[in-house]
Amino acid sequence: VGNTERPSSAEATAGKLDIALRFDGKTIAGVGFELYQNQPNPFVNQTMIGFHLPAATSATLTVFDETGRLIHTQKGDFAKGYNVFMIDRQLIGTTGALWYRVETSKDSAARTMIQTK
Repeated sequence: VGNTERPSSAEATAGKLDIALRFDGKTIAGVGFELYQNQPNPFVNQTMIGFHLPAATSATLTVFDETGRLIHTQKGDFAKGYNVFMIDRQLIGTTGALWYRVETSKDSAARTMIQTK
């Protein structure tokens, strides 16, 4: 007896799908640039700012206080995939609501964070 059933939609779909897999808030296999919430948030001594790059490139982190004053800049060259900027409280020099931006030559995103005493 031959298989007379029609193929499922997954079997009938030809081509490549753009799918991003996430585990614990981190992209494992993504299709584009993503900026994640810093962990922990709020933070006291140190925080990690995670981001996903679709290709290896340089990236710049800028941190601003609530008035928009630039208080920290950090640059680096990063691999394709998940990467992290580490921030120590000594680098920030202030407390309260802050916002951060990660930029590459092609992408940019911003989020807020809180630094406590």
